[in-house]
Amino acid sequence: MLDEDDEAGAEGGPAGSPADSHGRPVPRLPRRLTGLTRDRRARRAAAVLGCLVAGAVLVTAVTSEHAARYTATPAAVRVPVLSTGGKPWPTSPAACGSVRYLPLVTADPLRERTGSRVQIGGQSVHTIDLDTRSSAPAPGLELSSLQFVTQLVPGRNASYALVQTCESTDTSTVLRVSRDASTVALTSNRHVDSLFGDGRGGVWAAEVADIPTDGPILLVQLPGPGVVRLPAGLSPIAISGHQLIGLTAAADQRRSESSGTLVSYDLASHRLGRTIGQASSLTVDRGVLMWLDRPCTATGDCVLHRYDLATGATSARGYTLPVQTSLVGGVLSPDGTQLAFPLARLYEGPHIDDAGFGPPLDVAVLHLDSGLLETVAGLTLPPTELPGLTFAGSGNWLVIAVNEGRRAELLLWRQGAPRLLRPDVRVEDLMLQSPPVLAVPR
Repeated sequence: MLDEDDEAGAEGGPAGSPADSHGRPVPRLPRRLTGLTRDRRARRAAAVLGCLVAGAVLVTAVTSEHAARYTATPAAVRVPVLSTGGKPWPTSPAACGSVRYLPLVTADPLRERTGSRVQIGGQSVHTIDLDTRSSAPAPGLELSSLQFVTQLVPGRNASYALVQTCESTDTSTVLRVSRDASTVALTSNRHVDSLFGDGRGGVWAAEVADIPTDGPILLVQLPGPGVVRLPAGLSPIAISGHQLIGLTAAADQRRSESSGTLVSYDLASHRLGRTIGQASSLTVDRGVLMWLDRPCTATGDCVLHRYDLATGATSARGYTLPVQTSLVGGVLSPDGTQLAFPLARLYEGPHIDDAGFGPPLDVAVLHLDSGLLETVAGLTLPPTELPGLTFAGSGNWLVIAVNEGRRAELLLWRQGAPRLLRPDVRVEDLMLQSPPVLAVPR
């Protein structure tokens, strides 16, 4: 990570039986998981707010009796011009031969207890106690240099980790990570795009075709045995029990994972339910779906809708929000009073510059009771990078995980803090994209 004052000087399975997507047992993978690399479909948040600056990777495969071993030689990377304060934005080499633009940070040392404990994904799953500054990798989990944990979701007595790679492959992997062991929960010959917790300790994996299409999505229940083929054009957004909430698009529109018509779908009866609303941007956290029904304007309130996944209760309230507001990547505080999300800065001139970059990003916090909108002081994110966000611990601490290319750093903020707080905790792992971060109990 780079301090804003110094930016010019920066460098330019054991137990358990895994199943395939049809519920059949599959052979256990070696302890050191390996695989050819695949083109990573960008996270839905990154698809809306940023684009990765990636280089090409040449992959050579050598097979052995038990597993394939692969090496990668990154090609030279040409970095587009992105500037801050009239100077080139600082960069760092990163995963898969890519280059990351660095966050600009001004932070004070953390000198109080937060009660916060989180997991962060990279080339392992690290459990971090922010009070003791201790970090422990998941037991028994070793990934190849081209494999990365890109999503973490809570399950029953464990976390589930989605493992993806740099380039194309015919397999994807989901791991179950408990306190004592890491096991393979799913291997698939299709691309696992994302994971969904069902609010009851269960997890579903969404499989799509290896080449991105608008074909039907296959949902696989973990640990199984349920498999549901969704109707064509339906994109899953959230799951609660047997109810799925998804987005549908008109016949002449491509499927979207952030805007469209919100509908319910019964995973048991395989029937579409009622229409919930129209979304221009949305997020789901802590069992609550939140969305804006249209882009915000400077002349009126922006209506934020809330839908409780467990009860079906809905509410709506207008807030005065910037015109560039998008809820994608947003997270909700445990008491339901604060919503944090990345927010593009408003500035004069074209929204997109000649190189295709938008404005830098802040992290904003909307106080849902009062309507106050705060931005986290001391953090400037380049338009290509989204942070990992979660509320954790006591006092509604917001944990912000930022990608520094060769590592990730955790920062903290809460209401009333004049600027960011730095617990001086770094994870020395390469990250494929936004660092996935998950609050876990102490």
